[in-house]
Amino acid sequence: MKKILIILIVISFAGCASKEPPFDSNTTFSTAEEKMQKEDFEEARKGYQRIQEKAPERSYDPVLMLRIADTYFGEKKYSEAQVEYQAFLNYHPVHRDSAYAQYQVAMCSYKELTTIDRDPTPNHVVIREMRKLMEKYPKSIYTDEANRYIGICRDRLARYEFYVAMFYYKKNDYKAAAGRCEVLLKNYPGSSVESDALYTAGLSYTELGERDKARSKFETLAKQYPDMKSKALRHLKSLTEQ
Repeated sequence: MKKILIILIVISFAGCASKEPPFDSNTTFSTAEEKMQKEDFEEARKGYQRIQEKAPERSYDPVLMLRIADTYFGEKKYSEAQVEYQAFLNYHPVHRDSAYAQYQVAMCSYKELTTIDRDPTPNHVVIREMRKLMEKYPKSIYTDEANRYIGICRDRLARYEFYVAMFYYKKNDYKAAAGRCEVLLKNYPGSSVESDALYTAGLSYTELGERDKARSKFETLAKQYPDMKSKALRHLKSLTEQ
């Protein structure tokens, strides 16, 4: 009888020992926040996701959704982060942190930009998302930054157009080179490569025998860019002598 009683007591204690302590979302969140501060993003994310799993009513909690997105961004997993920021916006479009989430959607694309000779589409995405930020949240603190990144990406697009123009110019395809320069000059006025585009367009039109167009480009170059004036005037003189 004593043996049976001892066994029952041991089983009882074993059962109690095997039970998990009650889940405490506040403690779990605090621990996750500590991990976040230490940039242990993966462990922090596990904590936030555990709260979502253990407390279904918090599955779409805005703070948790945003924190999870931030952990991916911190790990430079920009595609995953972008999905999470967008999910936040889908569920919380008018939340106080919605402007931040929209800004981060754009920044995820910006962070994945590479060299200007690659597909320019991501630049367009950044511009589109930054403009969306300014349209939806015109009073946000991110407006100045949005304008700055739009300017950066527009200049990158101008440089891409010039890269393509020079590719054609070196291939002696002067018509295509002039065409890409015209696109650049029309769509991205004031870019960092505007003077180069004017000069290359002038050279291309000269090769094509379109002297009036060439003259127009060199005249504009001389007027708008003093440091290029002497070079432009030499070409204008040459065109006059032809």
